[in-house]
Amino acid sequence: MHKALLAASALEAFFLLMLLGYGPLYLHQAFHAMDVVASLASAGPALATFVGSTLWGHRLHHVGIGRVARLGLLGYVATGAVALMAPDPVVYIVGVTVTTLFSAALAPAALTFLTQAGGEMGRRLADRLKWQSSGWMVGGAIGGYVQALATHAFPALLLALGLTMLVPFFAMRGQVDQAPGGPTEKAMDEPSLLGLTILLVLPFFLAYAGNEGFFTNFGLYLRGLHVSTSWVGWSAAISTGLGWVLATSIGRWADRFGGKSLLIRVLAGYALIYLTMSLSSSEVVVIVAFSLPLYPLLNIGIQRAVAESLPGDRHGGAMGIINGAAGLATFGGSVIMGAVDNFFGPRNMPWTAIACVATGLILASILYRSRKPVRPMGTPREPSKPI
Repeated sequence: MHKALLAASALEAFFLLMLLGYGPLYLHQAFHAMDVVASLASAGPALATFVGSTLWGHRLHHVGIGRVARLGLLGYVATGAVALMAPDPVVYIVGVTVTTLFSAALAPAALTFLTQAGGEMGRRLADRLKWQSSGWMVGGAIGGYVQALATHAFPALLLALGLTMLVPFFAMRGQVDQAPGGPTEKAMDEPSLLGLTILLVLPFFLAYAGNEGFFTNFGLYLRGLHVSTSWVGWSAAISTGLGWVLATSIGRWADRFGGKSLLIRVLAGYALIYLTMSLSSSEVVVIVAFSLPLYPLLNIGIQRAVAESLPGDRHGGAMGIINGAAGLATFGGSVIMGAVDNFFGPRNMPWTAIACVATGLILASILYRSRKPVRPMGTPREPSKPI
């Protein structure tokens, strides 16, 4: 199941890069949808990811990791089919939003599988990052060419990717299902654990809203600057390629310093990047800044921060909240960035991202530095830098 989940994570990264990165541009080019409407091609699935990930993450303990993961894989097949058959923007947006309610089950299942054993979870998350980065690199390169050559090739590629998900689906069939395990932290009740999780995820949520809101509308941003939109995929490929190279180091950093400390540093880096983009008049500087590989640190940082603070049998719900928060943040960020672009122009989009990231950084500096990590019972103690 381990290798099948890693392979599925690579395919998922490829699929989501296409769906969220190129969906708005596809609706704009194929159906001449307004920018605000086109942004719903990312915002709808993002909102569904919030609902679906949170729901399936909390059901992992009862249903089993394998069953939930297979449901997520079938959800991607359905999303690809809907994208190909949609005759107008409304059907496309509604269809991919509904199917994403089920495909959102895959991420919390994979993350729980990798974090519930405790120990050097940062390194295991880094292994998943490498597989994801491979999917992002291939998707970025192919996506750039698809958009440059033929708009209508986009939904066909989504369906092809969806059908490829059947390979790990059948690879996981017949394997023993696994429910999240680990001792329960008796000192904290369920509401306290939920409140702690939400507090830990809040800075990530704010930063993710700014970052993903900008990313999902990056094609519209470049179009407003009269730059080839093929750079959406190519810059993503560059960024993920660098992230792949750094993945092992990121895993070691997360295990050594702790997820909270890593997350504070990456939020500061994002604020600096968007400030550079806002002040620069050079399109080259904008693309280079956007291509810097901070996204992997953001994801491993929050996953490690939450996992090191909760008992193993709560990782399923926690990882569902993380993935759900990412979806909700993408939804809100996409709509806000689309509206900013539509009414105030593309030059104001990086400034909006700065506001979101800076708020998350301030909260992280307050919450993370005033709260010591809660070591889950039953997991080995790991060296960490005081936060």
